[in-house]
Amino acid sequence: MSAAPEKIADVCLVLEGTYPYVQGGVSSWVHQIVNELPEVTFALYYLGSTRAQAEKKRYTPPANVISLTEVFLFEPLPREDLVPAPLSAAARATVYEALRNFYFCVNETQRIDAFWSVVAAIDAIEAAGGKFTFGNFTNDEEAWELLTELCTKFAPAESFIDFFWAVRFVHLPVWIALRSRHLLPPARMYHSVSTGYAGLLGAVAARKFRAPYLITEHGIYTKERIAEISQATWIYDPASRYFDVGEGIGAFKQFWINLFMFLGQVSYDSAQRIVSLFEGNTYLQIEFGAEARRLEVIPNGIDVTKFDAALAKRTARLEKGLGAEIFIGFIGRVVPIKDVKTLIRAARTIVAREPRAVFHIIGPTEEDPDYFEECKQMVTLMGLESKVLFLGPKNVREILSDLDVCLLTSISEGLPLIILEAFAAGVPCVATDVGACREMIFGRTPEDKAIGRAGLLTKICSPLDTADAVLKTISSAENLLSMGRAGRTRAERHYRQGDIMDKYRKFYTDHSWANLAPTNAVASSSMSQLTH
Repeated sequence: MSAAPEKIADVCLVLEGTYPYVQGGVSSWVHQIVNELPEVTFALYYLGSTRAQAEKKRYTPPANVISLTEVFLFEPLPREDLVPAPLSAAARATVYEALRNFYFCVNETQRIDAFWSVVAAIDAIEAAGGKFTFGNFTNDEEAWELLTELCTKFAPAESFIDFFWAVRFVHLPVWIALRSRHLLPPARMYHSVSTGYAGLLGAVAARKFRAPYLITEHGIYTKERIAEISQATWIYDPASRYFDVGEGIGAFKQFWINLFMFLGQVSYDSAQRIVSLFEGNTYLQIEFGAEARRLEVIPNGIDVTKFDAALAKRTARLEKGLGAEIFIGFIGRVVPIKDVKTLIRAARTIVAREPRAVFHIIGPTEEDPDYFEECKQMVTLMGLESKVLFLGPKNVREILSDLDVCLLTSISEGLPLIILEAFAAGVPCVATDVGACREMIFGRTPEDKAIGRAGLLTKICSPLDTADAVLKTISSAENLLSMGRAGRTRAERHYRQGDIMDKYRKFYTDHSWANLAPTNAVASSSMSQLTH
């Protein structure tokens, strides 16, 4: 962890696994914000997995970014934090009473109150010159008594040893995140670009500094984590579960799901304003605990003039007709949530029916090396080595002019910036029907829809549907030009970067929106029990 700065920033951006170390849509958005608002000073509070994943910056922050604090949630704890600190019975009793209230609450309002009571109890110990360590949480007699109660109530069919380690692993990153609260930089307001651990620290910072707190969600973090955990192989499930033909998931996966549901609720509860990129996501935010009166929709924006050269070059090329090769581009991270494997399977069908098709997969590959290796093996097994090319990161503005169509096969998205960039360059898009892709490609309002379709939508995880949509889109140069014009027009009329930046400028400089006080309005009590 790095030390917090002394200078007070206008805005502290709380970022989880994104800028400036990971390339992609959310990071591009953050880079856009800090560059387009030079009059605003920013402190970056970065939460990552391990230090190794943050060895190289993918972006160079501008001069108005005055500090960067790094916290790594899955690095080994220092030895002193693994040893229980000597505490009086009274001090321990205060912490464990608050913890017991947290785990056994009957509704979410009480659970959030109990959570802050836990934090306050630990703060009181530190204010008195003591220390409560993770070693206390795993070694104190009161901790074992509480764990025994929890196991009996919530996981009676599981081994207590398995239960102990599952609870330890679930709580460890939360502990590290909360332990880092002393490093939070002072700022006039806090803005997290997700819920989860970043949302937790945003909530903590807002309370600590009595400052306004804003959340912008590009995707719905809680939903994405539930989908990820449901399919995860890294979470231990007892062997007996593999013979379970009933519905549901194991207790230990449920622990993780409930953790992220609670982190979402405590984030929403603490924020005075919660922004989503499109209307559909507001319904999910309400389902996961957000109060409707705090919600606001602000899409991503783009300066289309920066893509004029790419547009002109692409238009001139296609006006001469389709070339000897038809280039289909995927621009993004090669990770499971982008479902590159469906793209590769679709490529085999497309190439069989249109031999001129060539796929350029453009973007970083190091975030999930195992998945990248599996994708390369699929390409080799299907004999597509000359047709599916992994090109690594490229300058988007430079490569868009060479693409005939942009393809997204994502399982989940918010409002993909790459679609806006493709539209600005006149490139139509084929995308899965997730997030804001439908309204971006087909239009949202009657006026917007009248512009025309800027591509086609596909089903999730459907190689055949994806292949069919791509083949229809690349059927003629005229079709590509027509869809490309619709995309450019839509970007110009409905996604102007200047309008979006003005809204965030007002958030950052006029805090009147923060008069909406939190009220602990959350969803039903079934959502964050330790297990169901």
